[in-house]
Amino acid sequence: MSIRPHTRLEYSYNSQTLQTLDKMHILVLSRSTLSHGFGGFERQCEDLCEGFVKAGHRVTVLTTSRHDGVKEEEKSGFTIRFLSPSTPMKLSRGWFSESLSVVRELHAEHPIDVIHSNEFAAKGVMGWARRNGIPMAVVCHGSLRTELLSFLSAADMRPRYWHWLLLTPMHLIRRCLLWEMPMRKASRSIILVSPTLSRDFSVYSKGKVKVIENGITLPEAPKGRVAGDTLRLLCTGRADKQKGFQTAIRAVSMMRDIPVHLDIVGTGPYFDDLKAISSDLNVDDRVTFHGRVDDDELSRIYSSADVYLIPTTRYEGLPLALLEAMSHGIPTISSDIGGNSDVITHGSDGLFIKPGDLSELIEAIRRLESDPVERDAISVAARATAERRFDKERMVSETLELLESLAGQD
Repeated sequence: MSIRPHTRLEYSYNSQTLQTLDKMHILVLSRSTLSHGFGGFERQCEDLCEGFVKAGHRVTVLTTSRHDGVKEEEKSGFTIRFLSPSTPMKLSRGWFSESLSVVRELHAEHPIDVIHSNEFAAKGVMGWARRNGIPMAVVCHGSLRTELLSFLSAADMRPRYWHWLLLTPMHLIRRCLLWEMPMRKASRSIILVSPTLSRDFSVYSKGKVKVIENGITLPEAPKGRVAGDTLRLLCTGRADKQKGFQTAIRAVSMMRDIPVHLDIVGTGPYFDDLKAISSDLNVDDRVTFHGRVDDDELSRIYSSADVYLIPTTRYEGLPLALLEAMSHGIPTISSDIGGNSDVITHGSDGLFIKPGDLSELIEAIRRLESDPVERDAISVAARATAERRFDKERMVSETLELLESLAGQD
């Protein structure tokens, strides 16, 4: 089926110059944005939208409802619409149905050229898009395999929770069959944020897969860190159990012989539990919970950090938190898991530990605390890796090139 004629774009994307001969209307669907909370998933979505707008395109974002009831927001040149009925940050049948109604209205007002879906968010409109010849690219941050591994790595094995060991995998398999596989089939292209996911998509989605690694805004090169009396440890991101922030708190509680302080930035469903763990372990004076902070405050916290911790048990595609820490030249101790393994070279630009392993985390912290020379060497190497591979402009440029090619296909 031929799609609506589209004038081919010619553009260059960099921080100063963006030139277009014509515009696309890009529809972005995502379960959440930065208006919902602090996280790498949300940051990547909005960074792409800002890049699309800077390139001269019309961008409309459809996402789930907000707790404060706001229905629409103008942000950095693009429009975000928060659809009801829905639960914030959770996709549902009601949201899929409403998204289809809204998309039909949008298309009548300003014809849509291409759809960019964060994971399964476009499930409600994929049939409509196919019938109308509108191409769709789906961004995958994980797969059924990684979701199952993430669940099992954090599952409570006590007998009273055994029913969850059966029900949760069944739910994930059902979601794969009803959401993921139809989305793969309906999409023209599947964007993977990390090479480590390629093997999970190499058979069923052969020929559609393109790896576009996440990118970030590179801060000014760090001027060198001034060693203080206290080693400042840092965790950032969405506070859920699988992120492993509780492991970092326990590590601090077991290193009372050296001066360390842990800063935790971000909010989420496990936030109050983390505070309770800190209190129970009597380390409230050595752990600071910052909650959600603005970009300026986050930059200040990054600049004072000596070591960044990712003791996660979750198989993530490519966490932006890791890239941001490396871009600030912060030596990182990370679980050797998921996309992290594609980024860090152990002993060169970071250190690996077994996922969520408390003793290995403590050992790695002590190693960097006792060897400032190695800490400085890892800092320099980490910044170099971020500059070489993970610039946001590269991510936007590669995504725009793909979307343009899809919109120009017959």
